[in-house]
Amino acid sequence: MAKVVTKMFKDNEIDAQIVKVNGDAMSLQQKIHNVAVSILKVWHDDKDALKAVARINALQDASPYHTRAFSVWVGMMLPLQWADENKVWFGDVDGVLTGKQFMAARDLPFWKASPPPVAKPFIMADELQKILDKAQKRVDDPKDGDVVNVAAFKHLREALKVLNGDVVE
Repeated sequence: MAKVVTKMFKDNEIDAQIVKVNGDAMSLQQKIHNVAVSILKVWHDDKDALKAVARINALQDASPYHTRAFSVWVGMMLPLQWADENKVWFGDVDGVLTGKQFMAARDLPFWKASPPPVAKPFIMADELQKILDKAQKRVDDPKDGDVVNVAAFKHLREALKVLNGDVVE
């Protein structure tokens, strides 16, 4: 397991670092695309589908934050199937990648094939309120088999107060 090292930036460095992160992110996307296209070129030229599929799976696993978009691109562009049970791509070992398939994949980067989803922040106070509201509905309108720990309401309400900056007594 890798050790996480946190570097703190000074106030006057932060804006430049944000710009750098943006550049690094774009550079990484481009590198992933370049490696993927290189894999496809070798597949096309050498007719070695087995090696190509192993490399596509390894590249997809290499950057978890790009996995979803990359997997959409692979599914759109390549003659491969997805194995849900193993979470890997597979295909015909004698499968050939045509020149048209290669050029189409080369010309459509994965991030354009599958744009990133809209951010959905997890707001702890909102989620706790939803849990509290759901539990209260069960208390107000119980169904057969429902078990509600009413004492837990107090703890949820206290947690909400803390998250909202209120003073807990």
